[in-house]
Amino acid sequence: MESYVSRATSTDMVYGSLSGERRRSMMEWRDSSKNKCNELIETIGKNVDGAAMDQKESLERSFVSKISLNAQPSKISGSKENPYQRCRNVFIDLGSNIGDSVGYFIDNAIDVCSPMWAAANPETKLGVRWFPRPHLNVTSLEFSHRGSKANPLFGLLQQQMKESPSATSESFCVYGMEGNPTFTERLTKLENFINDMNPRPIQHVHIFTESVVTATDGPTKLYLDKTSVEQNFWGSSILSSQQDAVKSANELNNGNTFSADVTGIKLSTMVQSTMMALKADATKEEQSGGLLIVKMDVEGAEYQVLKEVAASDILCKLTSLGNRVVFVVEYHNMSITDPAERRREKDGFQDAVKKIEACGVEFKSLSASWA
Repeated sequence: MESYVSRATSTDMVYGSLSGERRRSMMEWRDSSKNKCNELIETIGKNVDGAAMDQKESLERSFVSKISLNAQPSKISGSKENPYQRCRNVFIDLGSNIGDSVGYFIDNAIDVCSPMWAAANPETKLGVRWFPRPHLNVTSLEFSHRGSKANPLFGLLQQQMKESPSATSESFCVYGMEGNPTFTERLTKLENFINDMNPRPIQHVHIFTESVVTATDGPTKLYLDKTSVEQNFWGSSILSSQQDAVKSANELNNGNTFSADVTGIKLSTMVQSTMMALKADATKEEQSGGLLIVKMDVEGAEYQVLKEVAASDILCKLTSLGNRVVFVVEYHNMSITDPAERRREKDGFQDAVKKIEACGVEFKSLSASWA
């Protein structure tokens, strides 16, 4: 329990020579891919028939084939001893579930050609399933190139990075957090799979398993959803009255909730430990120009999390230094079935949001179907 929280306040890692080398390799891969994509666009023009799309798919496959992949990643986290690295740009996925959102970030990182094709053909919608684009299946840890309709979160990530020109994927640290022990092994394998990619499309990734975002650092309980099998038990929550935890208790355990002992980590702790701008000895250049994206789908805990991070003033400090902060949040008002618990969670929430919005924090809505 102690490891993640104590290291959050003491670890102060920055880019090393190996990280710099991998970043340069990714930039070279991206530049080469862009050149070949330009050649293809000049060849096929606005043509979207089967032959043209076959050419695009073939090109996308050739791009991915130049990335070394480990088909059998370890089940033991390679970054657990040093989970935190600081980056100018950070993506934090709170409520990772099976790792879909982390996977979409990788999709966005290696999908070089689709944005270029879209810019050249603005009248053609690219969300259709026949349009080839690389997609990481977070279950099989394999890339597919057809049939994966672009997820809205993918598009939102792409748009936020487009609006911050220095926020290329290889400059990002990516962090996930998931409390359900059911997903520990598969998330660890996903983390290692990404970290083993060469060139690696992002700077660093670590998924905090059996860990949840809370208003206080330290041990806590996660109340488990055991009934939503097809949705990967998406209703697990630190709130005992969350509707799926209650349903699981009533249907499977004589009204007694299922729970797991997990580690709670404050969002302010995560931000303080990961953003380069907040490093104690950050230079003027390092203090500004960064992008923090937080995706939060935490089954009712979002209210206390937002109140905690607003009270810490850490987000306003980031924006005052010249960094962008973007929240993508799904709210779960009515999934908290106990009216008293719902009132307690929401009390002061609106004031907290107004406070951080006033200092420039941006909010986007998140649909349950996104990730």
